[in-house]
Amino acid sequence: MLEETRRFLIFVLILSAMSVLLSEIRSVNRGFLFADSGMSQEDRQKLSQREDLTDRYLRFVKGMVTFDLGLTESGELVLAHLASRFWPTFHLASFAIIGSVLGSLILAFFSLSTVNVAPQKFLNILSQLILSTPVFVVAILLLVVFFLILGWLPPGGYESWNISFVILPGIALGSRVWARLYRFTFRLAETELEGEYVRVLRARGYSEQRILYRHILLKILPVLLVLILLDFSSLLSGAIVVEEIFFFPGIGKSMYHAIRTMDSSLLAALLFYSGLIFYLMGRISEKVRDRLLGWEEEAK
Repeated sequence: MLEETRRFLIFVLILSAMSVLLSEIRSVNRGFLFADSGMSQEDRQKLSQREDLTDRYLRFVKGMVTFDLGLTESGELVLAHLASRFWPTFHLASFAIIGSVLGSLILAFFSLSTVNVAPQKFLNILSQLILSTPVFVVAILLLVVFFLILGWLPPGGYESWNISFVILPGIALGSRVWARLYRFTFRLAETELEGEYVRVLRARGYSEQRILYRHILLKILPVLLVLILLDFSSLLSGAIVVEEIFFFPGIGKSMYHAIRTMDSSLLAALLFYSGLIFYLMGRISEKVRDRLLGWEEEAK
């Protein structure tokens, strides 16, 4: 526990330093944002003046301790802004990851359990097509079909607890997650089905369904959980392109706004948040994997 805490604190210090550095580099020469506003050159130079990087870093670290990271360029509290954007992002990420995980597992095991090879070929081609297609293309196609043509779903925005606003962006984000997980699940399960362990189970008279869903799934679950949690952390960090297309008020849209307006306080907080999410989810996935592997060894 002590080693884990020391490792976490070192990571936090390095991540905060990188977040402040990158945000300050991005916000250099902010004066050009007002080039067409009629401001004098002297006033624009004053806007570009930044405080010392060390002072900025120490203030950021102090803000993490006191939960006061300052104000955004629009005068909103940075932490209040992040809190207001977290729930929509969490709602979207949860919908995308749950749908893609269930879809990939069900379709992968269905492909392996059926005698007909047509579903395997179709799903294999579909997953390759999705992985080779940019996510913004998928998002635009979904908008054209389900909003412009069919008129079933809203084109964007967000209302709390209203699932209809996360369906289109969730499918767009979850499509690549589904494709990756489907291919990993299919290959891992296919390899396990060819092993000696499965031959013993078949010799004992176990059905293919029981072998797949009771034994193969449990064997490949530790690896799949790592992939799932890492994908979930990526979605929680925001998806700039998809959120911009669906004008979704999430972390990704805030990131784009902070980069575009050179809002150094907000950008530093968002970078720190994204890095922290990746670290925590990565460590959780490792712990879960180790625990599952330990249970599997004990069962043997």
